[in-house]
Amino acid sequence: MSLPAYRPPEDPGLWEAFLERLERTLRVAPLHPTTVEYLTHPKRLVTVSLPVVMDDGKVRVFQGFRVVHDIARGPAKGGVRLHPSVTLGQTAGLAAWMTLKAAVYDLPFGGAAGGVAVDPGLLSPRELERLVRRYTAELVNLIGPDMDILGPDLGTNERVMAWIMDTYSMTLGSTVPGVVTGKPHALGGTEGRDDAAGLGVALILKEFARRWGFPLEGARVAVQGFGQVGGAFALHAQRMGLKVVAVSTSRGAMYQEEGLPVEEVLAHYEATGVLPRHDLDPEELLALPVDYLVLAALEGALDGERAKRVQAQAVLEAANFGLTPEGEAYLLGKGVRVVPDLLTGGGGLLASYLEWVQDLNMFFWSEEEVRHSFAKSVAKAVTEVCERAEALSTDLRTGAMVLALERVNEATRLRGVYP
Repeated sequence: MSLPAYRPPEDPGLWEAFLERLERTLRVAPLHPTTVEYLTHPKRLVTVSLPVVMDDGKVRVFQGFRVVHDIARGPAKGGVRLHPSVTLGQTAGLAAWMTLKAAVYDLPFGGAAGGVAVDPGLLSPRELERLVRRYTAELVNLIGPDMDILGPDLGTNERVMAWIMDTYSMTLGSTVPGVVTGKPHALGGTEGRDDAAGLGVALILKEFARRWGFPLEGARVAVQGFGQVGGAFALHAQRMGLKVVAVSTSRGAMYQEEGLPVEEVLAHYEATGVLPRHDLDPEELLALPVDYLVLAALEGALDGERAKRVQAQAVLEAANFGLTPEGEAYLLGKGVRVVPDLLTGGGGLLASYLEWVQDLNMFFWSEEEVRHSFAKSVAKAVTEVCERAEALSTDLRTGAMVLALERVNEATRLRGVYP
């Protein structure tokens, strides 16, 4: 079917990718037309100009965005991205994907996303703080713990979340920790949040290795992207007994046949911003003969041409839209197992949910309690997606999307349309 969808005026990118995957899924599991209308027309799109006084006294204006996609199942939830490639179309796509991801994990959230088109590495700490606070001030009437909850994404961290929380709280005149997640523990952040996204990938790999009868102890894994997600995953994978033989950044890749000393490599990378050495081109990492390939870099990292070089038995898409439809189709046709981002990328969202619940109740759990709840939610999501995929005799991505869309459809049906 041809979707009568909203078309963003600037770089549709990921929004078009969402629409394409939605259209494919509707061939398998048709939805009520009202739900389709909601899903193909974001609830709110905001574009803001952000004037910032730079350290030299000059004023520079940045472009910022915030998109709320759907709130049928609860308040909107989504990250804030600081990166030169941020556009309205990209933000809309990420917001829509968050709607589905929250539904896959059966969390009471809708989808949102936001960001500013900027390279944060080119700003001084004070310039960055002024930019983040101005962005928050422009959105202050549109966000909140029961409206739209912000979280970290590419280019942001707990320090940025603290600035957002403080700006929002000072404007309202009271401390509101629940407006953001991923903030420091001293400000209401949850235990176990720092490595949650990477831990989620590791737990999902473990679940699927058991289901497929694939090796775990001593299995070889290559990690594309060694940022917060990829680095944390590599650490947890090594602790689970896997052999991390290669990791990469945009500058190069590091390879060691007998397995890398992940803790040392990670410590060096966090201290310097570069790997200890470069043994491979990042593209070569994708072609290594490994058991598992984890995509933890940017969207579109593995397309149809690159997929032809993959020798891994299974590919785990830890980055949103890390696989293009062409790349995924080729891998599935070759018999490679693919675990989609709607499952693999849910660790950070789960941790955000647990943090949000604790902030609302002002009652905080131990790290052990958080980890236990986290692991239960991951196992439940894997089981439900697998059951849906098996019932439809389809791939895991389609199973995940059908599961998510059915849940959004039911919530939309029960709420009806406000006259």
